[in-house]
Amino acid sequence: MEFELQPVTEPGRQMVDLAEKHAADFATRAAEHDRDGTFAFENVVEMRNSGFVAAAVPRDLGGMGVTSVHDSIVAMSRLGRAEGSTPLAFTMHLFRTLGLVRGLQTATANGNQTRQTRLEGVLKKIGTGELVITVANSERGADIRTSRTTATRVEGGWLFNGNKTFATGSPAADLLAVRARYENEKGELRLGTTMAPVDRPGVEIMNNWDGLGMRASGSHDVVFTDYFVPEDEFDDIGEFGKFNSPLLALASGSSLGLASVFLGIAESANEIAVNSIMERGAANYPMNQATTAENEIDLTAMRGILSRAAHSIDEDARVNYAAGSVSSRDGMSEMEAFRIIKNSAVAKKFVMDHSGKIVDRAITLFGGGGFMNNSVLARLYRDVRAGPLMQPWASNQAIELIGKVALGLNPNKGQPK
Repeated sequence: MEFELQPVTEPGRQMVDLAEKHAADFATRAAEHDRDGTFAFENVVEMRNSGFVAAAVPRDLGGMGVTSVHDSIVAMSRLGRAEGSTPLAFTMHLFRTLGLVRGLQTATANGNQTRQTRLEGVLKKIGTGELVITVANSERGADIRTSRTTATRVEGGWLFNGNKTFATGSPAADLLAVRARYENEKGELRLGTTMAPVDRPGVEIMNNWDGLGMRASGSHDVVFTDYFVPEDEFDDIGEFGKFNSPLLALASGSSLGLASVFLGIAESANEIAVNSIMERGAANYPMNQATTAENEIDLTAMRGILSRAAHSIDEDARVNYAAGSVSSRDGMSEMEAFRIIKNSAVAKKFVMDHSGKIVDRAITLFGGGGFMNNSVLARLYRDVRAGPLMQPWASNQAIELIGKVALGLNPNKGQPK
């Protein structure tokens, strides 16, 4: 495959090789899970057993030692070629694990022994395949600046109460990354977060996912009712109602990870269509040539923008990516952090939009058979439609953020800076 994304580090190559093996296996049952709307538990079991869930865990804690965002998106694109639901869920786990590693390195550098011990314990369990993480943050009527879920201080910790939506991969998750609003001792409204074990009282996964596409993703609602979070498992993540730009800059890799799944979907759809045309002897039709050319151009552009955006995160000296924080000693301003976020939002929106166009053209090239519900292309067509809705920076929000930052406006203030 020309211009195919390739890993650039040795741990990344190991991860991508394993992703390709898993993809071949996942593809054999993708149609069944899509038809029945069932979660692919077998896929998660296989990834636990193979060590794939531990890809981002340091080697000395039992993992592969992958640190590259670029190589992570390459692996996710390979899984996306087989089916969309499992890598969509796994992206949440992968990039949360990368975040835990960065948090560990920060705690070690700062001498925070309590946090270091806690994070080492979590990473060791991920390293053995014991823990899988997903995100339960989406809510009706809230965004990444806010939360309707509340955290109320009680003796020894906090009680979480609220309803989450689109908790992708929640049926197989051991930990849920959860955000909630709370009031600090000064009476200020803030956002806090925790990694919530699902085996504690007060959390219920509703088993109610019934999506148009990504039907095997297990994107259920999750309800928290007086869910207790110990004080040492609760972290502040910024002012309520504002974008936490340093945190979002560091999390930009996860946006690219989501986008790479949709690149894989588009690659698969295009390959199916091109093979069909060649097998039918229809390659000489001028419109087939033109439509195929459009797909080839868009695929090349998608790979290029994803690769460059991922490399920029891996290489950007202004972000102390390994240490897990925007480095104040490097003088990064809020707007510099927003520019990093803007670049990943540009790449994500471009890939999400063009992956849909590619799958649409693939069905046009393939013909009426692609419209049948038992066609792989029909599944890919429904799955790819989820792309522009993916948060953070769903299509409309991405346009607003990109425009403001490109014009020198601070999205938190709306004024030139």
